[in-house]
Amino acid sequence: MLTWINEKAKWVIVIFAAGIVVGLLAMDRVPRTAQSYPVGIVNDHKISYAEFDARIKNIVETQFQGQHLEDEQYTQLRSDVFRSFVRQIIMNGQYEKAGLAASVAEVKAEFKRNPDLVRSRVVQEAQYRLNAIQRQATSQEDMMQRSQNYIASLPRFLVDSTFNKADYDAWLETSDAFNNWGSMLQLESELETNTIPARQLQMLVSASVHPTALESKWTVERRMTDYDMDIAVAANSDFAVDENAVDEAMVKEYFNANSDSFFVENDKVKFQYVVLPIAATTGDDERIRDYAMTLYNQLTDSTSTTTFEDMARISSEDPGSAQNGGVLDQEAGRGTFVPEFEQAAMALDSGAISEPVKSQFGYHIIKSYGKTKDSTGAETAKVGHILLAVTASSETVDSLEQVLTSIKTAVNNGKSFADAAKEQNLDVVESEWMGRDGMVSALGYMKGLTSYAWPNKNLPEEEGPVSPVLKNNKFVAVAIKAGELKAGTRDLSLHFDAIKKTLLQKKASEAAVAYLNSVVDQVKAWAPAADSSAQAPAIEKVTVENKTASVDGFLPGFGYANPAVAKILASQKEGEWGPAIATEQGAVMVRINSKKAAEAEAVIAATQDDMANAARFTGMTLFNDYVSKLEAGTPVESNLDLFYKD
Repeated sequence: MLTWINEKAKWVIVIFAAGIVVGLLAMDRVPRTAQSYPVGIVNDHKISYAEFDARIKNIVETQFQGQHLEDEQYTQLRSDVFRSFVRQIIMNGQYEKAGLAASVAEVKAEFKRNPDLVRSRVVQEAQYRLNAIQRQATSQEDMMQRSQNYIASLPRFLVDSTFNKADYDAWLETSDAFNNWGSMLQLESELETNTIPARQLQMLVSASVHPTALESKWTVERRMTDYDMDIAVAANSDFAVDENAVDEAMVKEYFNANSDSFFVENDKVKFQYVVLPIAATTGDDERIRDYAMTLYNQLTDSTSTTTFEDMARISSEDPGSAQNGGVLDQEAGRGTFVPEFEQAAMALDSGAISEPVKSQFGYHIIKSYGKTKDSTGAETAKVGHILLAVTASSETVDSLEQVLTSIKTAVNNGKSFADAAKEQNLDVVESEWMGRDGMVSALGYMKGLTSYAWPNKNLPEEEGPVSPVLKNNKFVAVAIKAGELKAGTRDLSLHFDAIKKTLLQKKASEAAVAYLNSVVDQVKAWAPAADSSAQAPAIEKVTVENKTASVDGFLPGFGYANPAVAKILASQKEGEWGPAIATEQGAVMVRINSKKAAEAEAVIAATQDDMANAARFTGMTLFNDYVSKLEAGTPVESNLDLFYKD
């Protein structure tokens, strides 16, 4: 029976894999009755499951092209696509409200201005067609003939080595450009329904943005004026403050005095959880070795028709070599591979196959393709291998899940979460605050945690307060909510650590200011060394440097474009040291030595550029802010968790 399975392994694995896929899909989806609900509702507009699923599949097919996506990647993809639907519906409403539409002339101009975009779309479609033609061929000669005929029928601008804009423009005027290319019709639809109306709406939103020449000149002169300065810095890192210097009362006082700065922007949840790492057991190791021996016996059975290379393509878990029949790119004998592998590989005669060899990566079945010697006389071997990784079996994972299920059952029967965990000799861990798109940092993405934290009103309630057993490829866990925060509320616990850090930094800066004031005479006496090879006198815990920068440039102790720098440069006299100033990085004193303004001609040229760039940049910023506020103010109902247990 084992011989038959191994000889037919390819088809057994395919059928088994298909069964797994069907099972995973069944686990991922709730009953099909839920598909009577829309995936989402935006301004009474329903997003259908069919429409949403079609876009997901299209993206997976065209952008990922068969790549394996992890659960977390699928979750992020669904979230991004859902948001794109929401934005599209909101924007369509704005286009209709403002009476915006793309004219024929605008669409034509867009095609002419963007030949690279058009070419990329058409080339991709042409490649799909060419692949289909090649699959239909009955022989190598037939495939070559069909391919050549198809390529000869393509527009000249696609196949010429040098792009000819005149050929491209002429092709746009032909009926074939749109009648024969679905990608052109799709692009035309995108331009008409979104790209051009969005540009028109941006022009409306930013119509009042016209920076004056005076404003631009002021900005340019500010940016192009350089100051020669001496800067003394006492860094916070030299004035560490004890954690106990800021207590809970001080944090609360700061929070109450600045409460408007501490809104909860998005819904948050905090968890207590119990986690078990997924690790292979001794039994799992033995099972993998037994399976490796089964493959070895099959490969060394003289009556078997299975080749090493075919078995590697089917069974090896080394993606880098499996597709090449297990053959490795580099030769053994040069220290490239782990010692256990190298030793076994070099002991094989040409054509020989080793028994399973254990390394940190799992079990290797190695085949030698012969040895050679290089110019130094060192011997190397061309080898291939079949890798079987030692991972936790389903039985091992099931046993871990049973432990956590017992905790869930105990809580449902009246025990506290902590007591139920203690009965299993497990510790309870508390997470940080987590948003809908976040994760528990110590665990990584856990499928089903978001759905548990924010259950859909159309789903039946979870039995008891504890989450279902959650898992990824590293952990299994169960969680219970330890706290919830609603968007728009104020909460100290969410911001406690950040406030304490701010207060500790402030105390360190105050200590740095006090110290800098205590050595102010040394700072004022400082001067750069006359000889560039010599060093200026050192001041303990203070760094003094000569710098040239504009008001928006980088300065030690300040960083980039610090408002305090602008104040100093505007009010401080040249040649004098200013007072010690507290910054986020420590304490700073500045002496302005000289000021150098830009040439008048350079200012004029830069002012013209600034006027054009400021209008464009400010207009874009206003438009993005406008769209963001539309999204924030639009009621959106998401039913993604009716279809996917994220």
